[in-house]
Amino acid sequence: MARATDRSKTGNVTIATVRRRDEARQIAARLEAAGIDCAIVEERLSVVASGGRLQPANVKVQVDRSVAKKAIELLRERPGAAPMAEPKSSASRLKLRLPADGWLRTGLEVAAILATAISLALLFFLY
Repeated sequence: MARATDRSKTGNVTIATVRRRDEARQIAARLEAAGIDCAIVEERLSVVASGGRLQPANVKVQVDRSVAKKAIELLRERPGAAPMAEPKSSASRLKLRLPADGWLRTGLEVAAILATAISLALLFFLY
């Protein structure tokens, strides 16, 4: 009787998914500089239901499963920084990220711009 083998531990795994191909190339360059072979895989174009426009889908960076943990640790490090170095200053850059995507994100951005414009108009007209 033949023995079953566990093939789930072989092959490529996706370690990063980005929107643009140039972002994927930057990630691939970092991995290859560390000696990790990787592949860039693009998904097909998908149709956006709201406007009927074609929107590029995600671009994935994949590595062999055996080096995935090392690759993820490398990507978590900031370029040019010492490994596992945390900023000691509280003045580090704050990056605001909206928890929404698509039309909801656009609506939130428009609302923020309008709120800022109304606040400035009231400030200038009242004083």
